Amino acid sequence: MLRQASALRPPAPQSTNLDMRLRLSDPSLVPDLLEYLESVPDVVADVVSDNEVEVSLMGSYALDAMRMELALRIRAWQAARGSQESVVELVDDVRS
Repeated sequence: MLRQASALRPPAPQSTNLDMRLRLSDPSLVPDLLEYLESVPDVVADVVSDNEVEVSLMGSYALDAMRMELALRIRAWQAARGSQESVVELVDDVRS
């Protein structure tokens, strides 16, 4: 008896939306931040408004670990720019 390949595969896990939204105090810095974030293959980032970027980190992260990882990457970006003038805020509710 032959089975279809889909019958042999376990069901796909339910996807969860773990996107995080960043709001920048200076919209002119969005392209620079986007370039920095997308310079590594485990980040998907999209501009969602003139001063906001939605970010997903690929991998097996718990939400709190993902938030910490993103915070560290933002601090590294700010340090590389040599300035702390820009404020980057993690927006808690990305669906609003």
